[in-house]
Amino acid sequence: MPFDDVFPEGAYVLGVEQAFDWDKNGHKTPAKDVASGKLVWNVQITDPSAKGKNTGAVVKISADVQPVPPETLPGLPFRPVVFEGLTATAYEQNGRVQFSLRAKGMRAPASTAQKASGGKSAASQQQAAA
Repeated sequence: MPFDDVFPEGAYVLGVEQAFDWDKNGHKTPAKDVASGKLVWNVQITDPSAKGKNTGAVVKISADVQPVPPETLPGLPFRPVVFEGLTATAYEQNGRVQFSLRAKGMRAPASTAQKASGGKSAASQQQAAA
C-alpha cells in the first residue's frame, strides 16, 4: 500500500528494537519472520496525522541485522522516515479491528535527503564526485 495513504503527514522514527516471541513456558526468543526466517525488528514511530489520538505505532521489518533509521534533521527531535513495501494486516483485538504494519525497508524522505545534501540528489552527488 502507498506510504502516503497510511501516513499522509509523514512518519517519524522514535527507535528500533528487536522483536521477541514467548513460548508456552514463558521463555523469550528473538522473533523470526515465518516466510523468510529473518529476524523481526520493531520500528517505533509517531504519526502526526493521528491528531491527538494514539500517535504511536510500530512498523515491523524483517532483516538479518537491525535496520538503521535515517539521520535526524537539525532542530528536530525525530527522524523523518518513509517505509518501502508497506503492508497492513487486519486483526481483531478486544472487539476492535487493529492493523499490523510491515515494511520491506525504510529510508529518508526524498525531500529530506535533498535538503540534507543541499538540494542535490544522490545520483548528482555521485556524478559530481566522479
